[in-house]
Amino acid sequence: MSRPAHLAAPLAAALFTLVVTPAFAQNSGAKRATKPAAKPAAKPAAKPAKAGPTLVVGSKAPAISVAKWIKGEPISAFEPGKVYVVEFWATWCGPCRATIPHLTELAKKFEGKATITGVSVFERPAPDYQAKVAEFVTEMGPKMEYRVAVDGPQGTMGKTWMEASGQGGIPTAFVVGKKGTIVWIGHPMDGLDEVLAQVIEDQFDPKAAAAARAKREAEQAKTQQLLQGIIGKAQAGDFKAALAEADKVFAANPNMEKEGLWNLKLQLLVRSNDPGVTPYMRKVGESYLKDNAQGLNAIAWMIVDPESPVKDRDYGLAMMLAERAVELTKEEDAAILDTLAYAQFKKGDPAKAILTGEKALALMSKPGAQADPRAKDEIEKHLADFRAAKK
Repeated sequence: MSRPAHLAAPLAAALFTLVVTPAFAQNSGAKRATKPAAKPAAKPAAKPAKAGPTLVVGSKAPAISVAKWIKGEPISAFEPGKVYVVEFWATWCGPCRATIPHLTELAKKFEGKATITGVSVFERPAPDYQAKVAEFVTEMGPKMEYRVAVDGPQGTMGKTWMEASGQGGIPTAFVVGKKGTIVWIGHPMDGLDEVLAQVIEDQFDPKAAAAARAKREAEQAKTQQLLQGIIGKAQAGDFKAALAEADKVFAANPNMEKEGLWNLKLQLLVRSNDPGVTPYMRKVGESYLKDNAQGLNAIAWMIVDPESPVKDRDYGLAMMLAERAVELTKEEDAAILDTLAYAQFKKGDPAKAILTGEKALALMSKPGAQADPRAKDEIEKHLADFRAAKK
């Protein structure tokens, strides 16, 4: 029985995915999806080399020219003295979906001080794509609590904002300052909180921010270069050699591991059937992820999931990690409670698993809860298993 995507924590995919591309080497959690490729066309005549971006920090913000406003009050123009965030996303974009709750948090945090708008772009061609976006927004409910619009079939927003600024992936956010100019461009999860606070208080320095971003990008490029040897060995299927190479790289660059690439080492330990898997899970849970509920939940589920590639399973460790995740979320996350219940069950305590599972189901059944029916079905199935074992 596998845990469905809607119950799995965001890190789960990263933990289980085989390292096959250099893109994995990016040590930031801020990931992007690229625009779907168009069908090949006849080769055009040679054109002069394309100029650089025409929309940069300091440029006047283009107009918001959308086909339809899906949610919230429409914006006709950027008013002087006000701050705006224009974020580009798509329904098919996994990293965009992961960013939505964060944007909702920002909309609440800066309510009355900044206006956040999500503009759907690059949707896959379909006569009803606008209806598909509207349906998606409706399903998200309060998780997507900010203005939402959709680009027209001509792709005006995609062209005048994304392409004009040379941005090749989504999600991408633009901050429009009080003078109607672009003051920041970047991933919504890569410092947007701090930028907004500074822009609102007139304390933002665009030049310093651009320099800091350039420094981060240079560090990421260096990281990617360092990881090429690891990735090459993993691609060849020699996970033990890749693990040895990772240990060597991380020993020389310890910050790489603690800043996010621990998940690469964990993958390699699992794929190598290395006996160090459980001790390393404990180390990660007690250090790098000790205050990260979703990360703790992902590792706990790795241990208890029957379809996980983990060989030696420490259900006591799974319980410890899940209990910490439950504590961090104040028993208000049904998926995390369900993980804890399953760990309790695997540890041999179906009675306790039933009590915890019932709490998870109660959260799903609350009036107004935006519960995914598949998630609720999964929790009910787990409860049935626990009750059958108790008889």
